[in-house]
Amino acid sequence: MQGYRRVQKSVFEPDELRALKAIYDDVTAEDWFDPDQREAFARYLIETCPDIAAMKRHRSVAEASARIFYSRPPETAKAVGWL
Repeated sequence: MQGYRRVQKSVFEPDELRALKAIYDDVTAEDWFDPDQREAFARYLIETCPDIAAMKRHRSVAEASARIFYSRPPETAKAVGWL
């Protein structure tokens, strides 16, 4: 089953979900973020964040990963004047 990974944590506390959602909302609202990649980015956050407190401290890591893997294609960015 290609593309599926085991989720590190199966139960999140409400405050952990709020923290994940805040990161998700902030990053997906950026102009460079590809809206077609929202689901994949959400899956990435859940799969790679066993420690939500650490992710809140290291939000820049999530944003850097999103810029690398979930940003708009260069031709789209050029067409709308971002590059």
